[in-house]
This record gives sequence, structure tokens and C-alpha cells, in this order.
Amino acid sequence: MSQKHWNSNEFNARLTQDTAWTNASLQASPGTGFRNYVTDIVIDCGATSRTFSLLDGSGGTVLFKFTPAANTSVHAHLQVPLRLTAATALCLTSSGASVGAFVGVNGFVAR
Repeated sequence: MSQKHWNSNEFNARLTQDTAWTNASLQASPGTGFRNYVTDIVIDCGATSRTFSLLDGSGGTVLFKFTPAANTSVHAHLQVPLRLTAATALCLTSSGASVGAFVGVNGFVAR
């Protein structure tokens, strides 16, 4: 019998889109007294090189920013998780459209 892979406080957020992202919500605010923590980031750039920025809230501080070449991927496993502000969503902004772009983020919610 297999065990459930994800604990109740873990999240796996994904966005796939051919148009630009502006403050797109990847992971909603966890509520008062709790924070989102990011442990893993995957960016598949798509057909055009663009800059992808993970934000601490809509229009907030940039937590992670990378500009991969066209049709390449970035995989970041963070030894120290990115810690967001309490009760704040994890958002994504891109510098433009890129056909086939994908962003995936794993993490957890804690105090």
C-alpha cells in the first residue's frame, strides 16, 4: 500500500501559458499567522527568452529572478527555502510572452 506523497501543509503550484504573466497568483495567501515557503522552482522558458520573477505578493518584492535562454529549463532546489511575508500570496511576473512557457513551484506553509 502506498503512502500519500504530499503532507497537508505542502503545495505544488503550476502555471502554463503562452502569454505574459503579470502578478499571477501561484499560491494563495495561507491566512493570518502563516507563511508560504518555496523549496523548489522549475522554469521552462518556451520559444522566446524571457525574465521570470517570483514575487512576495502581487507586485511585491522579487524573491527569485531568472532569464533562461529560449527552449531551456531552470531547476532550482533551494537548501534554504524562500520565506514569504506572513499572509501573503506567491505571485509570478514575466517580461513577456513565450509560447510553451511553464513555471512550477513546490513548497510548504508554516508559521
